[in-house]
Amino acid sequence: MPYSPLQSIRRYQSISMFGGGILVTVLILIACALGMASIVYGRIEAERRNFVSGKEETLDEIKTSETSFRNGVANTQLIWREISRAPDSVVEAFFGNEQRIAIKPYPSLVVGVPGQTGNRAEVSRYLALSILLSRICAASSINRGRLLEGYHYSTRAGVFGLVPTMDEDWPALATPERRARVLDALRIDFGDERPPAAGERPRVRWLPPYVGPVAGQVRIRIAAQAYADGAPFAVLVTEYAPEYLLSWLPEAPSDGIFFVTTEDNRLVTMARSAAADQALSGRLLGLDAPRGLTMPDAPVFRDGFVVFRSRLDSTGWILVYAISWTDVAKGVAWQAGTLAAATLLALAVMWMLLVRFYRRTLMPVYARSQRVFDSEELCRNVIEMAPIGLGLISRSDGRLMLASGTLTNMIARCGDESRTLATQVVAHYEAFLACGAPEGTMQAVLPLAGQDDAWRHLDIGARGARYQGEDVLIVAAVDVTAKRRIVRKLEEAVRAADSANAAKSSFLAAMSHEIRTPLNVILGNLELLERSALDVSQHGRVQTLRTSAGSLLALVNDILDFSKIEAGAMTVESIEFGVVTVIERELSAFAPIAKAKGLQLFCEMDASISQRMRGDPMRFAQVFGNLLNNAIKFTDEGRVTARVSIVDACGAPELAVEVEDTGIGISPEHQRKLFKAFSQVDTSITRRYGGTGLGLALCAWLVTAMGGRISVASEPGAGSCFTVRLPLGAAVVDFARPSVPGARALALIAAHAEWRDFVLPHLRAWGFEVSLHDSPARMAGDRRARPGAVVLFGDPDTWSHAELDGLRGCASIIVATPDGPLEPYHAGATVRVSSYSLSGLRAALSHGDAGGGNPAPHDFAAGAPAPGGPPLDDPAAGDPAAGAPAPGDHAPGVPAVAAVAMRRGDSGYRAASSAKGGGALRVLVADDEAVHGSLLSEQLLALGCTVAAAATGQAVLESLAANDWDALLIAADMPDMRAHALAETVHGLAAGCDVLIVTSHLTPEGMRRYALAGVRRILTKPVTLAHLHSALAHARRRRDLRGQRLRTGGGRQGRADQESALHDEKS
Repeated sequence: MPYSPLQSIRRYQSISMFGGGILVTVLILIACALGMASIVYGRIEAERRNFVSGKEETLDEIKTSETSFRNGVANTQLIWREISRAPDSVVEAFFGNEQRIAIKPYPSLVVGVPGQTGNRAEVSRYLALSILLSRICAASSINRGRLLEGYHYSTRAGVFGLVPTMDEDWPALATPERRARVLDALRIDFGDERPPAAGERPRVRWLPPYVGPVAGQVRIRIAAQAYADGAPFAVLVTEYAPEYLLSWLPEAPSDGIFFVTTEDNRLVTMARSAAADQALSGRLLGLDAPRGLTMPDAPVFRDGFVVFRSRLDSTGWILVYAISWTDVAKGVAWQAGTLAAATLLALAVMWMLLVRFYRRTLMPVYARSQRVFDSEELCRNVIEMAPIGLGLISRSDGRLMLASGTLTNMIARCGDESRTLATQVVAHYEAFLACGAPEGTMQAVLPLAGQDDAWRHLDIGARGARYQGEDVLIVAAVDVTAKRRIVRKLEEAVRAADSANAAKSSFLAAMSHEIRTPLNVILGNLELLERSALDVSQHGRVQTLRTSAGSLLALVNDILDFSKIEAGAMTVESIEFGVVTVIERELSAFAPIAKAKGLQLFCEMDASISQRMRGDPMRFAQVFGNLLNNAIKFTDEGRVTARVSIVDACGAPELAVEVEDTGIGISPEHQRKLFKAFSQVDTSITRRYGGTGLGLALCAWLVTAMGGRISVASEPGAGSCFTVRLPLGAAVVDFARPSVPGARALALIAAHAEWRDFVLPHLRAWGFEVSLHDSPARMAGDRRARPGAVVLFGDPDTWSHAELDGLRGCASIIVATPDGPLEPYHAGATVRVSSYSLSGLRAALSHGDAGGGNPAPHDFAAGAPAPGGPPLDDPAAGDPAAGAPAPGDHAPGVPAVAAVAMRRGDSGYRAASSAKGGGALRVLVADDEAVHGSLLSEQLLALGCTVAAAATGQAVLESLAANDWDALLIAADMPDMRAHALAETVHGLAAGCDVLIVTSHLTPEGMRRYALAGVRRILTKPVTLAHLHSALAHARRRRDLRGQRLRTGGGRQGRADQESALHDEKS
């Protein structure tokens, strides 16, 4: 890793911090050691004071004993001078009792050694002294509060006295020899002691312990010679038990041990607690306390003991106090432990804080610093590697302070000096600030002359900053010369693309017009030709031509729609419409195709017939029609079932439409490309069934555009199920209403359970009491005589004519077949309606309830309405769901729709005027094309209209001004006026006629423009008789209402009926 100053800083910081911590730790430990030493020293000092106190106690005892003893010796000397011999009786008793006599009151025994008591005078005088000494001892014992022990003997005669004595028959005194040995043992050698001077106190001497020759006890002695006339006459001795010297010690044992030794380290006495322990007493004597005694009371350390010693003045002995280091340690354990614990705690806290500070403060600081160093290094590398030029420019003198290699090369390529570029950047930045801009980033493009005299452009970004105490500009420069060239080329390409797109749009419009117009002429003439007298062969050829032309039209529609999608011109509307109406229309349109292939087309409707949704009805119909078309196309046998329901999707209602077939099915690997344009599962499908592969792609795009989704579930050989989910966008209408008592009776005859399941819930929801039968023959005879409707539902080929004839005499019979009309068609007491049209069935049932009278003969011929079809004033004709596109709709999107629309024209529409209207509709056709205009005129004539044609806009206006027209049909732009301009003019004149537009190409803009111009309906080519029939329904109704108002005299009721009818039409 390369050397970094940050590493040195970190090392110095670590050494400083942890070195300081170690130094402080050492100082704390030294202070702790000093504290420990101080505690130990204090303990030793306390023990020294204890020793000194014991020494003083011992010296007090010695001094007391010496004082009392000296007083006794002085008194003895005084008495000796004053006394004379003892009474003879005492002397005789002494000698008569084997030279011994007990003296009272203080019990003492005076004993003589035969052979050494020849001087009776000295013996007699000594006996008198002994009697007085007994009394003196008694007084001293009383004064000192203790029994004094001792002895005395005469230096001039073999007589000695024992004080006190409790037994006169001591074995040691039984014979003269023993007495002589006792006396020798009691004698004390005073050496050459000089007599005391006059007035001098008696000299005393302390003697080490010895074993008494009489009682056999260990005693220490204090002795003195009693002088008379400069010569000793007696020796007085007081005996003490050795422990007497330490009698002041408390009974409770202490840590230290007091004992007294002689100069030659012989034990005099020792504290009872240690004297009983021979090992301990041996260790204590082994300390050799008298050795090296130069500093009394000072502690010395020997063999694990702290020893204090001092001489006991007149005794010549040494008082010793010893305490082991163990006892010292025990004595200071609490204090030393507290100090050690405090020291360790202080060290632990200090190091914890130190480490915490290191980790929480220094390490993050170091890490941040390292990141700063790394960031700086990274920035340097980035600046060097950056494809843009970076640098710093001084704002004061325009000097380039720093520059990356890219900026240097860029300046070199521009053939400019850095000073010039820096000066321009500073000038632009100052101008940027002078304009009132805040301190921010300036963006500018500076043109510079290059080395090849070609101008180069640098995109400069500059922002103020501080560097090395100066105001600088951070500059980023990018050579955008090539980019500007590319932008210019792209702009040229965009303009070319726009031109091409405009040309494409024009081409689409022209193709739409050029293709749809001839197709309109072909289909229209074929429709008219089919109405003429033809034999069977000719009629079949016309049907073939119409089917082929319809297929071509569907193909053209798909391609044009897909082109609109690619061009972004495809739009969807958002209006409310009836869901069931669209479903009914598409099912009815595809029923003949399914029947032609021998397929059953069923429906399951789990929604009310009045259910509304918001969306584009035409695009919804196109999606549903495409799915039906594919299902029928790829199914050779079986059935196709459409299911419609309202489902809940996280609280938002959705419309679910399923189309299920029993066709060839799709493998999982092929399902992924179903919704791709111009794509089919494989080439064999294309060869077998044909098609372009656009239908499902259009469906997927339209469903997505309407905010929904499409999916497929399929299995090869078992069929497919396509599901479309679209947002409902409207309130859900509940249709499930159970039957109530007293409901209207109705007999439903349906051979297939699917038809019964389809219609039965709706019949009961409408309030009917339904009885189910699978054939007319199984109906009960009494049921036929009862009033009420009979509904034959399904394919009429299921029942024989005999079974149908058995229904004659029923009050009302409704025949609902797949190929029936969407709106009910009345033929006497029989009503025909499509089995897919629930709204038509309900209207038929309502009409049957409202009607009455005797039943008329029934015509049970299956199929479409009878020749002549519904009259022009049929209310159903005004409903866009009846087969014609709504305003603004394009032509149907699949071949079947066109084919079915043509078949509706096959049935023929009466040319005779309605009995209610009293005359034919007057229609003015505006078209400058002779062929197309002639076709429209012939179609209108076939519908029983009065027709006139005009080739110019001016001629149209003049005709409208001169005559009353029910409808104006504008088929093309006029030579002197556009179609929308003509519609606007007519709307402004309030001509009182419906304006209809026939066009081959309709854009959203054109739709809005026509809506503003008051156009009633827009028909896209090709236009069939059914389309015209539906488009003219409003004009016919308005004319009928106007005639009714004139017949009723224009009363209030007539006006109300008119307004109601118009309202119904608009709704």
